[in-house]
Amino acid sequence: MLAVIRPDSWNLPLFLHVLGATVLFGATATVAIVGFAGRTHAPQAPMLARVGLKTFLFGIIPGFILMRAAAGWIADKEFPDKTPGWVDVGFAVTEPGAILLIALGILAWMSVRRQGVGRIAVAVPVLASIYLVALGIAWWAMSAKP
Repeated sequence: MLAVIRPDSWNLPLFLHVLGATVLFGATATVAIVGFAGRTHAPQAPMLARVGLKTFLFGIIPGFILMRAAAGWIADKEFPDKTPGWVDVGFAVTEPGAILLIALGILAWMSVRRQGVGRIAVAVPVLASIYLVALGIAWWAMSAKP
């Protein structure tokens, strides 16, 4: 069976969107895992809090920007009038997700300032896990196209 190949003009935005989404998902999972590990290994909590913040700064932020910019690029070109429901799910996850990521970044920074201890340090992996579930739902909607 032959696969349908998109025109050359679609390859770059689609590649950038998938790359950004993959980086965002992996970095968010890393922040969640590192945050939960800091709760169980108390002596390494300050170092793990720094790793979580750096992952946020150098993984989540660039991944989100790349994914969102490429998604807008594709949606403008492919669906100029009305977007299908599976595209709307992606936008519904990323728009409020930006607010959640801002809160996650602030809490990660405060967690580093407090040496990875306290309630703030617990909130970081919990928020990252919530956003990870939302990204998984969007991932399913983008791939299954219900």
